[in-house]
Amino acid sequence: MARAVAETVIQTAPKIMLPPPAWKKSLGAGARTTASIVGLLFVWFVIGSLPWTIAIPSPIASLQAFLQLNPVNVAIDILLSCRRVALGFIIATLTAVPLGIIAGYSRWVRELTFPIIEVLRPVPPIAWIPLAILFFPTSESMVVFLTFLGAFFPIIYNTIAGFSSIKPMYLRSGKSLGAGEWRLFWHVILPGMLPVVFAGLQIAVGISWLMVVAGEMMAAKGGIGAFTWEAYQTGRYPLIFVGMAIIGTLGSLSSLLIRTLGSGICRWEAR
Repeated sequence: MARAVAETVIQTAPKIMLPPPAWKKSLGAGARTTASIVGLLFVWFVIGSLPWTIAIPSPIASLQAFLQLNPVNVAIDILLSCRRVALGFIIATLTAVPLGIIAGYSRWVRELTFPIIEVLRPVPPIAWIPLAILFFPTSESMVVFLTFLGAFFPIIYNTIAGFSSIKPMYLRSGKSLGAGEWRLFWHVILPGMLPVVFAGLQIAVGISWLMVVAGEMMAAKGGIGAFTWEAYQTGRYPLIFVGMAIIGTLGSLSSLLIRTLGSGICRWEAR
């Protein structure tokens, strides 16, 4: 009798679903990513096969054009663009994060800086290109300034937002346990705001790539933007898609780097 009751309980009990192993998650994510890229290439191939007035290069034609390029020249252009993005992005991070933290701590600094940020933030970064060409003596400094400008506003805005998102009860709890201002910052405020800051960094690095390409198309010598613009001017249309593919790949890798760095630092953040 007891055995029959136990079997009935086992059969009617809800099944416990264990999470899939990590390798299955990685395999599934890789399969979905591959399917997404293949789908994009298929759509590109179909659009390129349609009877347009000007023939759109197919993925195969773009690949052939890429294989005919001098790899040294392509590598130099990639390194130039990466260096410009890195310089502007790092300067923006080192400027915007401390300023955002100071604005979070000081009400009068926040009231002094936030209205300026709100006025300038909606201005498209590309609209700054004429002023950058006018005021900066070299094309290199002009492009770095544009990448800095594109990254600055998302970073400082998310830094202030991350600081403001800290719940007052956490601060009161820390103070009631005897934590001073410095200890409270390192153990409560900074861990709480870092996920929002890294979200801003991801947005900023994408805008930095947009700005470096726009700046290189306008005035710079070398770089992926200049490479793409030269391909348009010389009528080598498959190379335009090559330049776009390189820009997209570099931007995705930059965003992945920031996201991986943020996941490693913000290990306490639930996923």
